[in-house]
Amino acid sequence: MSNRLLSPKALNGRAYFETKTLLQETFDDLKDAKDQTVADYIDALGITSLRPIVTEKNEQNIYNKTKDRIAQLRKNARYMNSFRAKASIDNIEVMVDQINGLEEIMGDDTFSALLNSNGEIQVGDDIYKYTDVGIFIVKDKNYEALNRYLEKNRIADNLLYLTDDGLRTSYVSSRYLPMIYVVSVDDGISYYPVTLPSAGGGYSGGSSTNSPPVTDPNIQMANFINSLPSCSTYTTFLQSLFGDSDMCVDQYESKRRVKSKAYNYNYYLAYNLGVKVKHQYKGWTGFWRKEDVDEIRLGVIAGTFYYDYSSYFNPAPSQNRITTIYNNNNRTIFDANTFWTPSYYPGVYSMSGFSTQGYPTIFKDDIYIEDILPFNYPVTNNVADYGLYGALQAGNGQLKHENLNKLFWNETIKRVGNFWQSLGKSKPDNNITYSYNAAPLGKLMVAKTFYNHQYGTSDVHKTFDWGFQIGFTINSNGGINPSASPGALKKPQEFKTLMYGIVKRNGQWHGSKIATANY
Repeated sequence: MSNRLLSPKALNGRAYFETKTLLQETFDDLKDAKDQTVADYIDALGITSLRPIVTEKNEQNIYNKTKDRIAQLRKNARYMNSFRAKASIDNIEVMVDQINGLEEIMGDDTFSALLNSNGEIQVGDDIYKYTDVGIFIVKDKNYEALNRYLEKNRIADNLLYLTDDGLRTSYVSSRYLPMIYVVSVDDGISYYPVTLPSAGGGYSGGSSTNSPPVTDPNIQMANFINSLPSCSTYTTFLQSLFGDSDMCVDQYESKRRVKSKAYNYNYYLAYNLGVKVKHQYKGWTGFWRKEDVDEIRLGVIAGTFYYDYSSYFNPAPSQNRITTIYNNNNRTIFDANTFWTPSYYPGVYSMSGFSTQGYPTIFKDDIYIEDILPFNYPVTNNVADYGLYGALQAGNGQLKHENLNKLFWNETIKRVGNFWQSLGKSKPDNNITYSYNAAPLGKLMVAKTFYNHQYGTSDVHKTFDWGFQIGFTINSNGGINPSASPGALKKPQEFKTLMYGIVKRNGQWHGSKIATANY
């Protein structure tokens, strides 16, 4: 266990970190840890979590804290005057259900446990308060001024009740850019906006007309997965406030369920991009907690997103398209377009002992294919990239994801398979990352496929990237250079996925398939 987890600090009922770096490192230690490790850390802090991590060991403690939490809410006049309060406050089962429901707003299990029941955390002398309107930042000495500001602007001060829809829209729309705004100079109150859903709604389930094969080596299991209906993952605008959060639930018994999630959370202090499936049991308190099953499987059939670095860097012109494969500490570079020929690979250059250890997490995989387009790349070259470049140039959001999906499965995976066979190896079909760098446009698109299964556990997850922001620059050849400089920090956008999460318990399989927009 990291030394950071042995000395947790709290201040005035909030988790306290001296610096953002310390928070990031602690988040890194906890995000993939077992629930009991996270629960022990939070219990040592002594705070009441916004959304607690519940285990058999701490269930009674969480229940007692929930009763205290309800008692504090009774003293909050603004909450008591809200719509849901009078129908909920005297029924602890209803209150527990509402706390469980906060996963819609703060979906990351670890980060929501680090926030206190008022949605707050402290870094240095700054308090960060999470609301359904956005994140407010204030010095600890001016905390009461923040409460007055929220009351004056009729912004909910607790996530268990909501700000009026019209007020929320008006407040956020006037400050819609993803940046820090100073909203009160005298009191030193700053604000970072949430993301409001676009007109027409959010995501909906659906299947693609070009669905790639299921990334599961078991044919019978693949047939079962293909038979799963794609569920509707978007149920409320709350899921989009702090990034993308797509969730499906298969509640196959009154007290047992399988929850599958694809997420791209942005909490300003930290973000997390990944997928997860977990099996849960509803304990005597009414809180859901993880429960081990016989077997659990998680597969990302296709996941796509992109980075926009056009405002940060203009790489020097390159004469040829360059495709590079990284695998097992080896790098293979294909001159010009030779990677895209059917079976002949002239001019291939290989380097052994080349590690991607220093690369951002997002590009570390069993196989990573880096594709760099030159400045003289012909837009009409639809055969080579299925019109992806043209879609990026036209700003067609849906078409670029569809064309990336086609390019990834119909060409890239096929070419990698042909090359692997030429080396006497079997064709790979999962745990592959492909990046398409349209250097002239400053756009980097990423496609991923992933598969994992475990026995005798309660969850399987894959963190594609996490932390504050991914850091990289593009060098003069269009390649990726890791970087921590402020100008190099970027966040993934438009995470779309076709995935499944299933578990086996008492000989029966349960689970869901998620298809977000464009899949």
